[in-house]
Amino acid sequence: MKRARTASLIGGVLVVATAAIYGQALARGPNGHGGGRDGQLWLLARAAGLSRTQITTAFQNDTNLKSDFANVRSTHQALQSCLLSSPNSCGDKISAYGGALQTLSQERMTVWAGLFASAPNLTQASTLQGQLQQLHAQRKQIFQQIFGSSTTGGGSATTGG
Repeated sequence: MKRARTASLIGGVLVVATAAIYGQALARGPNGHGGGRDGQLWLLARAAGLSRTQITTAFQNDTNLKSDFANVRSTHQALQSCLLSSPNSCGDKISAYGGALQTLSQERMTVWAGLFASAPNLTQASTLQGQLQQLHAQRKQIFQQIFGSSTTGGGSATTGG
């Protein structure tokens, strides 16, 4: 009984700590919208001394990103139409959508690389990354204690899940 209460208390503290660490980063994301996939990079960039304005401006000013997003939308719509009309012959649409996603991801990472290249305090970001990795490992360990060692721990630190 005491062990279960302790595990529950530790789990609750971990949830609160994780929410405090990730909350602001996940709430804003790279474009000032929802968290998205780059939540941890956003947090690390802020720790590295980059302002919200610097980050959002870098993404908003990248013209390649705008066309990449448009390409992802159009290839996704084409794939959906194909899947609904003739699902056995959508290989080319699947490849086009996958390629568009890859191009978008590469461009986003190029923007992040440029931002980190100009960051004034990479040491602080590196320290934060180590702390986040420790927190994730602790979270995984707590879940394994509570649910058993066969549980994989779900999600990753970058998605917060």
